[in-house]
Amino acid sequence: MEQLVLKAQVIPEDEGYMAILEGLELEGSGESIEQAQDELVSNLRGWIEIHEAAETLEQALDDAGFPGVDEDTEIQLEFTGSALE
Repeated sequence: MEQLVLKAQVIPEDEGYMAILEGLELEGSGESIEQAQDELVSNLRGWIEIHEAAETLEQALDDAGFPGVDEDTEIQLEFTGSALE
């Protein structure tokens, strides 16, 4: 099984944290790192569900710079950033 690891960055903001998934232009925010991560995960799941229902997921990922994804590809989300160090 192929894997696609998407890397999101968590950065501090004035009143909390922002989790950003570049390439797909998705983000999540919250008062804590965990809240920002949870919101981004929820937004990514919704984005995937929308594209799966429209049968456009592989094309949308390819357009975002993630080629070669098919229905057997496992998608993982990894968080990085100065807020986590």
